[in-house]
Amino acid sequence: MKVSWFTRNEVPRKVLHGSIAILTTILYLNGVQSQQVTPWLIAAIIPIGILEFLRFASPTFNRMYIAVVGPLMRKEEKEEGRVNGVIWYLAGLIIVFSFFPKDVCLTSVFLLSWADLAASTLGRAFGHHSFKLVGQKSFIGTLAAFLTGVISTVVVYEILLPLRPDMNPPNLILYNSHLSQVSVTRLSLVMGLTVAVAELFPIIDDNFSIPIVCAIVQTLYINHYTLPYTYGVFR
Repeated sequence: MKVSWFTRNEVPRKVLHGSIAILTTILYLNGVQSQQVTPWLIAAIIPIGILEFLRFASPTFNRMYIAVVGPLMRKEEKEEGRVNGVIWYLAGLIIVFSFFPKDVCLTSVFLLSWADLAASTLGRAFGHHSFKLVGQKSFIGTLAAFLTGVISTVVVYEILLPLRPDMNPPNLILYNSHLSQVSVTRLSLVMGLTVAVAELFPIIDDNFSIPIVCAIVQTLYINHYTLPYTYGVFR
């Protein structure tokens, strides 16, 4: 069976992947707090998980499933019987949105949505012009993840968060420009490197490991370079 250009290049899946950051931006600008998102993520993963169970339990249902949502799946997920990446995507975000501050959640979503997408898209398109790093992953794909990660972090801290300062009380935001010894520029470089490495060496699935690894590194890095502040004085 002839595979269309859109399906072969995973265009529908990439559009969905990249649109998550846009949806997150819309929710943020409309005053939705990060803790309000978690129940919706859980509500989404339950029915999708049930469908995945049925897909593996019944070859007939699997064929029907792929016929409907196949364009949103990776080739190996359809041909090798791997779990749909949407499951890992939602699971990773559920963990991040449940345990990390708001700015970390936003950054993790942008890194997962855009940096991973850039690595996949540019790596497939131009990776043959560069050397391979790990498996079939090219230097160009990893460089794309790094640069997009840097830009994504800057977008969160220099553009997105300042648009709604009324929605960002200190108890919800980890990074404090007055107390931190780290500039947004340095933080963005660290996060760019982190997402590039996380995409290069995925744990279980990159949709799962990227947001979690990035959230952990971002939290540790910001906390390490933040001055203690109590009762209006530095300790």
